[in-house]
Amino acid sequence: MRIGIAGLGTVGSCVYATLSDKGDEIEKRSGRRCVVSKVITRTHSKYEKLGIPSDLIAEDFEDLIINSDIVVETIGGTEAARKLVKQSLELNRTVVTANKMLISEFGNEFMNSSPIKSLFFEAAVGGGIPIISLLEDYLIFHGIKRIRGILNGTTNFILSEMQKGRDYASALKIAQEKGYAEADPSSDVKGFDAAYKLSVLTGVKTGVFPGISTIETKGIEGIEKSDLERAATAGKKLKLIGTIDFERERASVQPQEVERDDPLWSVDGVENAIEVETDLSGRFLLRGEGAGAQPTATAIISDILRASRYAEKQSNSVVIMKFGGTSVDTPEKIKDVAQRVQRKVLSGVKPVLVVSAMGFETDTLHELAREISDKPNGREMDMLLATGEQKSIALVAMAIQELGMKSISLSGNQARIQTDSNFSNARIVGIDADLINRYLKNGYVPVVAGFQGSTFSGEITTLGRGGSDLTAVVLAKALGSQLCEIYKDVDGVYSADPRIVPNARPIKEISWEEMIELSKQGAQVLQSRASEFARKYDIKVLVKNAHTSARGTLIWRRSKVEQPIVRAVTSDQDIVKVVLQEVPDRPGIAARVLKTLAEQNVNIDMIIQSMRSGDYNTMAFTIQASDLEKLKQDVLKSRSEAREITVEGAIAKLSIVGVNLTATPAIAATLFETLANEGINIDMISASNSRISVVIDNKKVSLAVNAIHSAFNLEEII
Repeated sequence: MRIGIAGLGTVGSCVYATLSDKGDEIEKRSGRRCVVSKVITRTHSKYEKLGIPSDLIAEDFEDLIINSDIVVETIGGTEAARKLVKQSLELNRTVVTANKMLISEFGNEFMNSSPIKSLFFEAAVGGGIPIISLLEDYLIFHGIKRIRGILNGTTNFILSEMQKGRDYASALKIAQEKGYAEADPSSDVKGFDAAYKLSVLTGVKTGVFPGISTIETKGIEGIEKSDLERAATAGKKLKLIGTIDFERERASVQPQEVERDDPLWSVDGVENAIEVETDLSGRFLLRGEGAGAQPTATAIISDILRASRYAEKQSNSVVIMKFGGTSVDTPEKIKDVAQRVQRKVLSGVKPVLVVSAMGFETDTLHELAREISDKPNGREMDMLLATGEQKSIALVAMAIQELGMKSISLSGNQARIQTDSNFSNARIVGIDADLINRYLKNGYVPVVAGFQGSTFSGEITTLGRGGSDLTAVVLAKALGSQLCEIYKDVDGVYSADPRIVPNARPIKEISWEEMIELSKQGAQVLQSRASEFARKYDIKVLVKNAHTSARGTLIWRRSKVEQPIVRAVTSDQDIVKVVLQEVPDRPGIAARVLKTLAEQNVNIDMIIQSMRSGDYNTMAFTIQASDLEKLKQDVLKSRSEAREITVEGAIAKLSIVGVNLTATPAIAATLFETLANEGINIDMISASNSRISVVIDNKKVSLAVNAIHSAFNLEEII
């Protein structure tokens, strides 16, 4: 089980040290292996002080979350902690926290966002006293009448010192010197800390966290030494006691005098004690240290072990790891992939690999076929191209086996990836995941060939350019994986092609809609069909560099941004423009043109129609250059009744992609003005809410992309 720790203060450092130093002992006693996968803190010197390896240091919250099964929040406060917990739950992670203020104020929000048990907070009340698990598990069928106790070790220590004859100021100073009280002790001494804990306990019992505004709260600031002396004379002690009376629906925190026969009488120093009164078991007392790093860390470790049971139930821990051709184009890189897989396995993850052909193997096979035939048969072409992936998966499986793990390579056919019979651009129609699941159950690392499948009759098919991405996300759906990792030779999805724009920046997080547009407009990071499938089935995709520890780009959820924003600029030079001259201006002609293109499996992108003269129009559209050979111009000319069809090359499509781009004319105006200032003419324009595209001279692509990237300040994307 992978554990991510946010915050390396006193408690967080103790949790890290315990998991690191006593991991084997914890596994031996609990039967669960817990490995620290990522850590993050605001104080970077803590990394060196604790000797934390660089590969465990997260770049940000997202990096920590996506590399963890359980997220431990020990950063304190509410603003950053709320963001961390909320996003962790949205990404289906289990969260452990000791933050009573956070749970009290936002517990209702967290519980509503997660339909299953995903949030654990034993350490938020009573330090090492297991009161939360007692209420949630053992006493679940008991009628709880009242909870009463000493819930703050700091104030209990101060009052204990005052009972020895010290005044309030002296007792507080000693508490601060011993580390029991903060430099600003207000939350403790004013009673707020205890009130937050009562709010948490109320939420556990009733399902609703009331916050502290409904709790009558009075602290110990006004208590004098004489008050304790007077209580002692009467044979009593003064304690700060929190009480929840569920029958009267009242809660309070206030100083109270307790008799010698009261179970709270002997609770002194930093101890906490909680008395629970039930209808079936009567009264019983839980008692233990409530202040200090070790009791809190112990409670957090206990929660991690409890949480691991739920985390295993909500996730089968299968992660899809797809490696592109440049990630496996040398034996050294293949060995690096195997080592990365080994680290996944050791962290408790069950990886399933999808691998592309090595390097430019597919291009080489295409060229080889061209030497034999100008128009190779589609079936034979797929038979040839499929050999590229079969070569790479066998080598990757061998490398994994060399590290002492069990692995097996599977072709698309062997992995039971079923497609239609559209050779060279087949569509997946189903996957029978039983075989892969059997291998996983028996401890194997399956290595599946991307880009290919087979028809029901057993014919080998390929999925089109970038088809390995589609294989990966479809396998993620079939195997119930929450995450599909796509490994490339770049650090993620960039604000522009870094080969064109030197100061392009990787984007940390992007929506499915934006990624789909980027893919369609020429970005080579993720196939558009893969993006569409991921959006449809709510599959989170992480695009990472196969050779570095960079966090990558997380592609998930629909955009929640309302303000118009440009996220990236992309270009596509693999297009041509088809122009139908003098097409009759009659209803039905455009429909005939589009139907003809559909029959020929030619996808069009941008399309315009303009009036030329009289009863004739000119219709123009762009297609991928690779589709040109499928275009039967004579058939198209006949059905469209065009006088002439011309094909124009040497063009490129340039697009800006973002959110709500058509909500303000200023974005389009900036785009057009920038191009005009560079002397770049626009041939065609197309726009939607998430992108604006133009067709320009392909010789000016670099100039245009750099100018637009600068005009929209995309180098500032983080």
